[in-house]
Amino acid sequence: MPDETLQAAFEIKTTCDEISRKLLRWHWEKKPGAHSLNALLEHIAQRQQESPEYYERMPDLSGKTSWSQLDTTLCMRVLLDPEKDAARPLDLLGNTEHPGAARRACNAVRTARNEAAHASDRTAGTQAAILFNEAVEALEEGYAGTALRTTELEQYYRMAEDFLDRCGAKTPCERGTGRAEGCPRSARPRSEGQRKASGSGSRSRSRSASNGRRNTGGAGRKDANSRRKGSGKRTKSPAPITRCWACWRCCWPWGCCCAGLG
Repeated sequence: MPDETLQAAFEIKTTCDEISRKLLRWHWEKKPGAHSLNALLEHIAQRQQESPEYYERMPDLSGKTSWSQLDTTLCMRVLLDPEKDAARPLDLLGNTEHPGAARRACNAVRTARNEAAHASDRTAGTQAAILFNEAVEALEEGYAGTALRTTELEQYYRMAEDFLDRCGAKTPCERGTGRAEGCPRSARPRSEGQRKASGSGSRSRSRSASNGRRNTGGAGRKDANSRRKGSGKRTKSPAPITRCWACWRCCWPWGCCCAGLG
């Protein structure tokens, strides 16, 4: 595995750890009750007893004295825990405004971190870079303006592009998955209004487009009908009535009124 790809995979892992700590700390400090690290460790110890299968193969909690010592595995285990069997459920993601977007973002960060942590060749390192880029997009959808500031998202977008370049991965545009805003999208997180507008879904856009086509078609048909009416053949106006110079009587277009008279 090339040294550059190995180094990029290591940096992706550490960056995912950093993001995970930010997300967990933001959620933890937003919940009711104590917000200290010790309170978090006590919560994890309680959950390990209540749900040993979910919390198996957890990192050793002894000696954890600061938030910087927490890694993605531990953070995401707490964040993604539905706590259905807990005596006092917190459900950190479920109690947010957009739990679905938050859960997708956490899963994306965890997937990118695991890929980077186990990368052993160039292909795996490249895949980790691609997954990290997708994770940053998911973070924008789920946490822009809340746990992550715009400047932080800009930084992660720049890092994602750097990882893609160093690993020789194609950008989202080159892979055919670029978005309508244009590529690359790094350092250009969307505003809240743009996110809400894009969150309406493709069905709303398709309905609007189809409505637009129907309205345009109706107007077009009316215009076409008007043009057809205006461009139709005009009826000839009757020939004017003339006078017979012989008898000075009015003559109809089909002949003189005195025709055949002596």
